[in-house]
Amino acid sequence: MAEKEVNTIAHLLEMEQKASAMTLKAHEDADKKISQAKAQADSEFKSRYEKLVSDCERSYEQKISSLQAQKAAKISEYKAKISAASKDSAAFNAYLDSVLRA
Repeated sequence: MAEKEVNTIAHLLEMEQKASAMTLKAHEDADKKISQAKAQADSEFKSRYEKLVSDCERSYEQKISSLQAQKAAKISEYKAKISAASKDSAAFNAYLDSVLRA
């Protein structure tokens, strides 16, 4: 009967080794899947982030361009208004005389 007990114990040890190997493989597979999922998530995040940044930069450039065009138009309008204004040299000279001689 001792031989039967030894065989049973040997069989149990063999099964324990197989279970340990299966557990180790399962851990390795899980770690591999987790790292692949993380790499994919990082890649998607980077792609979306770069698209968002690109969209924001494009919007910024368009806004700057629009504001510069508005500024140039207002300056041009102001210069035209100043150039079209009539000059009353006599009144200006009289005002200067009154201020400087006072």
